[in-house]
Amino acid sequence: MVMLKIVEIGKNYVKLLIKGEDHTYLNLLQHYLSQDRRTVLVRYNIPHPLVGEPELYLRTDGTSPIEVLKKANETIVGVCKDLLKQI
Repeated sequence: MVMLKIVEIGKNYVKLLIKGEDHTYLNLLQHYLSQDRRTVLVRYNIPHPLVGEPELYLRTDGTSPIEVLKKANETIVGVCKDLLKQI
């Protein structure tokens, strides 16, 4: 089960804890966030591979960071749907 917790949020940044995820999803999310021209900085960190809670930090150009996150996730869903059609 994935748990998402907003640790800190501002006009153009958000810091999240994403419990239940690992490099597989976070690397994919980071990739699509970095492709968005509204993203200024995106990084994630998993403090410890066994017990650490993954942290994601996103800073935007002033656009709502939640909007940018939603768009990246919608893109990931679309890519996965396209992949499933091809299989």
